[in-house]
Amino acid sequence: MFQDLKNRFDFFIRSHTKFSRKNYRGEIENAESDYVFDILNQNLKLSKRENIKVLDIGSKNWAYVRGEYKFFKQFCTNLQLDGVEIDAYRLYANLYSRYEAAGFYTKGLKGVNYYADNLLNIKEEYDYIIWLLPFVTPYPHRSWGLPEKYFMPEKLLEHAYGLLREEMLIVNQGEEEAEIQKILFEKSGILYEPLGRILSDCLEFKNNRYGYIVRK
Repeated sequence: MFQDLKNRFDFFIRSHTKFSRKNYRGEIENAESDYVFDILNQNLKLSKRENIKVLDIGSKNWAYVRGEYKFFKQFCTNLQLDGVEIDAYRLYANLYSRYEAAGFYTKGLKGVNYYADNLLNIKEEYDYIIWLLPFVTPYPHRSWGLPEKYFMPEKLLEHAYGLLREEMLIVNQGEEEAEIQKILFEKSGILYEPLGRILSDCLEFKNNRYGYIVRK
């Protein structure tokens, strides 16, 4: 109870003050971006077309956006790549916010938009949806400082599925979360294809990652 009260208060403050230092600088080309490009290349099979619309859910600071951009831009002339992050004004120790960092990583990328918003407020349809490490258990959700009222994995999954036109890639952390993700699919009546363990030479993680493809 106390932790949730603290999270609610902190979330309210940062969401309304939107404080951040300015002029964030990081590494445009980074291992996280290479990793995302690699796993998309391994698991999504696209054909060339004029237009593609993509949604990235839970983008955080979107340090990997150029990996997504590079992958999808291979297959289209016009790319709309949207990222949504509910806790975009969360501050790092250096007092830069995720929002400020995302502005740096997305700079100069035509058709890329970063939204500081709740996924439930997104109403557009997308050809492809990428969802890396969704919160499917309460503990990590709480540990990241989010109020309990935003923990609604089944509702968020169903909403994302409602926005989908073609394919959604979901990557979970650890076997337990992957199993819970499977249960969420089944409870929601969503057909899925398990990809098994997601591997890449670009990055290694302490906990194994597992993927699913959802098709419309």
